[in-house]
Amino acid sequence: MVLKSRFTRRHFLRLAAVTASAGAVAACGGTAVPTVAPTIAATTAPTAVPVEAATATSAPAATAAPAATPTTAAAAATSAATAAATAAPTTAAVSKYEEAPMLADLVKAGKLPPVEERLPANPMIIEPVAELGQWSDEVRRINTTIGDVWDWSTQVREGFARWDYRKGKIEPIANVAESWDISGDGTTYTFHLRKGMRWSDGEPFTADDILFYYEDVASNTEINPVFPAWLTAGGEPVKVTKVDDYTVTFKFAKPYGVFIEFLCFLGDSIIMPKHYLKQFHPKYAKAEDLDKMVKDAKFDHWFQLFANKNQSWTNTELPVIWPWHVTTSPETGRLVAERNPYYWKVDTAGKQLPYFDRFTCQLAQDPQAALMKAIAGETDYQYRHMGFANYTLLKENEDKGNYQVREWIGGPFPCVYVNQSVKDLGLRKVFQTKEFRHALSYALNRDEMNQLFWHGLATPGNPVASPRDPFYVEGYGTNAIEYDVDKANQLLDQAGLDKKDSDGFRLRPDGKRLQFTLECYPSEMGTPAIDIFDQMAKYWQAVGLDAVAKEVERSLWTQRVNGNEVDMPAYDIAKILWILDPGWYVPYGSYCYWAPGFVQWATSGGKSGEEPPDDIKQLITWYTSLLTEPDPQKRLELGQKILGQHNEQIYVVGACSIDLLPMVVHKDMVNVMEKAVGEYRTLHEAISWPFQFWRRKA
Repeated sequence: MVLKSRFTRRHFLRLAAVTASAGAVAACGGTAVPTVAPTIAATTAPTAVPVEAATATSAPAATAAPAATPTTAAAAATSAATAAATAAPTTAAVSKYEEAPMLADLVKAGKLPPVEERLPANPMIIEPVAELGQWSDEVRRINTTIGDVWDWSTQVREGFARWDYRKGKIEPIANVAESWDISGDGTTYTFHLRKGMRWSDGEPFTADDILFYYEDVASNTEINPVFPAWLTAGGEPVKVTKVDDYTVTFKFAKPYGVFIEFLCFLGDSIIMPKHYLKQFHPKYAKAEDLDKMVKDAKFDHWFQLFANKNQSWTNTELPVIWPWHVTTSPETGRLVAERNPYYWKVDTAGKQLPYFDRFTCQLAQDPQAALMKAIAGETDYQYRHMGFANYTLLKENEDKGNYQVREWIGGPFPCVYVNQSVKDLGLRKVFQTKEFRHALSYALNRDEMNQLFWHGLATPGNPVASPRDPFYVEGYGTNAIEYDVDKANQLLDQAGLDKKDSDGFRLRPDGKRLQFTLECYPSEMGTPAIDIFDQMAKYWQAVGLDAVAKEVERSLWTQRVNGNEVDMPAYDIAKILWILDPGWYVPYGSYCYWAPGFVQWATSGGKSGEEPPDDIKQLITWYTSLLTEPDPQKRLELGQKILGQHNEQIYVVGACSIDLLPMVVHKDMVNVMEKAVGEYRTLHEAISWPFQFWRRKA
C-alpha cells in the first residue's frame, strides 16, 4: 500500500529536510533546548564516565570521542554547546569481534562477509549502562496508527553526534562522526567519519551521502523553497564541502555555538543513502523512468515519491545506518525490524551490537488499547501512551504484567496557543491584545483542574520553559495565573469587548460575536486531551467568550495548524532544549503553533511571507542573535529575554504541568536506565540507548 495521502510538499520538507520538526508535531510530550556555550579551544577527548541511573556502572566510550569537553548548566536539563579541536582516538580494547548467531549462519552460508569485514576500521566501542549483554530475540513496543509508528525511528536513528545521559546530565558525544574539529572563530566544523562504515545493504557510507543531502535535497528549491533553518547562521545557509571520502566540513557565515546540539537532535536528517535514493531524484534518474515510477505509485509529484521512499518506518528497501532496518511494514499491523548486519558499534567484549535480533512495534487500536497491552506485559520498555493518569493502574498490575514502573523525568503541559497570525483579521486584532490574553489566563481555575485531572500533583502555570531549562528565571510562568473572574472580566472590557449579544456572549469591536475554537488531537496529557481543553473552554464561556473545544485526527490537526487554519491550537509545549526546537517560543524554523503565519517571514530573513508585529520581530531578532553569539553569558541573556517576553505577554495560556513519566520496563530487560529525561528533543526513551538493551533469560 502506498501512503499517498501523507506526502505534500510541506510534509516532504519536514520529513526529508527538517526531519525532527515533523516529529515535534507528531511527538507526545513536547519539550525544548540546551544552554549553549561553546568553548573555542582544543581539549582532550572525554572518556567513560559513571552512569547516574539505578546501579549503572560506567558509560560507553567512543573509540574516537568528540574533541570537546561539554559543560552543563542544569542537572537534568541540557549540556552547553561543544566546541573543540582534533581529538586523538581512544584505543579500543577489543582484539576479536563476535557476531549474533543469526548473522553467523549467513556468513557460513556465504551470504554475508565475516564480521571483521562488515565493521568500520574504527567501530564505536560501547560500555553498556549496567551489564555486558547476551544475544536476545525480540524487543517489543506498542504503537497505535501507522503515523504513530514514526516513534520507532526516534528510538533507533543515528547522527554525527548523540545525547549521552551517563552522568545524569544531557551532553553531546561523538557517534557517526568519530571526531570533529571546530575553527577558532566557531564558524567551521570539520567532521571525521568512520572509515569503512557501511549502509545496512553493505554499500559504503561516505561523505558523498552527506553531499547528496546538502546539494540535492536541502538545496533543491523544488523540494525546499526555504533552506532548513537549523543549517543557517547569520541568515546564510551553511556550505558543506567534501574534503575526502571520510571528511566533510560545514562552514557557516557566523559562529554557530549550538550546532553540535542540533546534530544530536536533528542530525539524522542530513544522512541519506545516495546510492538508493538517487533513482527517485530528477538529477540522476531518466525523466521517463521517474515519471513512470511516480505514476505507478499514484503520486502527483516526484518529491512525494522521494519522501515515500525515504520513510524509514514503512519502506523495507531503504538502507539505513541504524541498529535495525525494517523488514515488515507497519501496514501489516506490526512493524518488524531486523538487526543491521553492518551496524558499526560493538560492546567492550567485541560483540557487534545490537543485542536484540529484532525490534517490533505492535499496532493497537488506540492509546487505551496500547495501555491494556502494556498491562498484559506486551511491551518491553515504553512511556509512550502510558500517561500520568494511569500511574496507579500501572503500578497495581506490575506483578501481573511482569514489568516495573520507573519514574522518568518529564510529562505534559497542556496549553492553548493564542494564534497571533489567525487569518480572521477581526479575531487577530483581539488575539494580539495583551489584556485579552491575560484575561484568558485569569479566567482559568487551575487549582480545580489540578484536582480534576492530576490528583493535585501538577504545577499550575503558564508555559515559559521549566526550572530544568538553563534559560528559565525564577518566577517565569506565574504571571496572571490566579483564578480571578472579576479581573478577567475587567480586562476583557478594557480590551474593547465590553458589549454582549442577546445570549450573553461578548462582541468583537467589529460587532461580530467573539467566537473561537480550541483544536486538539488525541494526545497524551495524563488524561484525554479533549477533556482538558473542553474544561478550559467552559471557564472562558463563563466570562462571556464563545469558546469551544474540538478534537480532530492527528494528521489533519497538523495540516490545519501549519496552514494557519486554526484559531487556537491546543497541545503540549517544550520544557527544555527549546532553542533546538524554537517554534514553541519563536516563529522560526518550520512551525510555530502560536504564530504559524509568520514562520516563513522569519526563516527567510524577511524575504518572503507575512511580516509580524514588532513584538514578535523582537523575539526573532533575539533568537537569531542567540544562535550566532559566541559569548555564553550573552547567549544566556538573549534566551532569558525570549522567555521573559512570553512570561509578560502570555502568547500561550497553560493549565498545569506534570513532571513524571511512568516508564514501563519488562522485568527481564537489562540496561534500561532507572531514570532519565523523557523529552522529544532528547529523543524520548532512546536517551537510554536501545541498541545496548538485552533480555535476561529465566
